[in-house]
Amino acid sequence: MELKVMFFTSPTCGWCPFVEGILKKIIDEVSHLTLEIIDISKEVDKAEEYEIVAIPTIILPNNQRIIGGADEAFIREQLNFFVFMGQS
Repeated sequence: MELKVMFFTSPTCGWCPFVEGILKKIIDEVSHLTLEIIDISKEVDKAEEYEIVAIPTIILPNNQRIIGGADEAFIREQLNFFVFMGQS
């Protein structure tokens, strides 16, 4: 079963390129995860639909959110807990 991780970003966000790089690295390692990157400056309706109030925002497949800058260890920990543990 394929699971989607959503990443909300903006061209003016200082943390977004860093977090996006981490997400792409992790997603490349896990065959059943896909990454959707949403630029809130271009997809305002989608940002409103998901009630995005800060960027970067990562929405995991179970609707848990990681908001703000985060390092690779924290993102992996959250994915392991919310995605992989939730599937068992």
